[in-house]
Amino acid sequence: MKEIAQADGLLIREMEAVPADFEQVLRWMTDPETMRFWEGMTEIYDLARVQAEYRESLAEHVVPCIVEWNGRAVGYMQFVKMEDAAYYEIPQAEWDRAVRPGETAYGIDMYIGEVDCRDRGLGTRMLNLLASALFASYGADVLLIDPKTHNARAIACYRKCGFHDCCVVPQREKQDGVLHDSLIMARHA
Repeated sequence: MKEIAQADGLLIREMEAVPADFEQVLRWMTDPETMRFWEGMTEIYDLARVQAEYRESLAEHVVPCIVEWNGRAVGYMQFVKMEDAAYYEIPQAEWDRAVRPGETAYGIDMYIGEVDCRDRGLGTRMLNLLASALFASYGADVLLIDPKTHNARAIACYRKCGFHDCCVVPQREKQDGVLHDSLIMARHA
């Protein structure tokens, strides 16, 4: 197990290619409350798809992580070093406002998979812990995150963690057959 960060009962570790991690993610990816904001209610997940997406992530240099709270798996995070505006499908001018010349940017995604762990400030703690690790150990200068504009809970969490709004990219992500706008948010070290 490779630890990314740990503090105050929270552990962020790399997801492993083991049945327990795949089954845990599958359970979360079949939870309607998670899917409502992550992939959409019409997406169907099975173990083969979870495993395939894990392999795809690794091939794209994305680091998939499991978050544990007091020894219990509670959520998922992933991060990736971003080379340019095309990775987030945002206009170059917006990228240039968020990422200064010479800065190293990382993109982040996350969710809390356990329903009883939501609305407790855990997302804020998770994101701040990962941000600290990326700034301290991975050479990040700026972090970007891209919630759908209708995900008010996530946006509030990200703002609480010091992310500021950069731009809205219209009709960027398809969910349940509908294109949704994404809010691109950034946080500097």
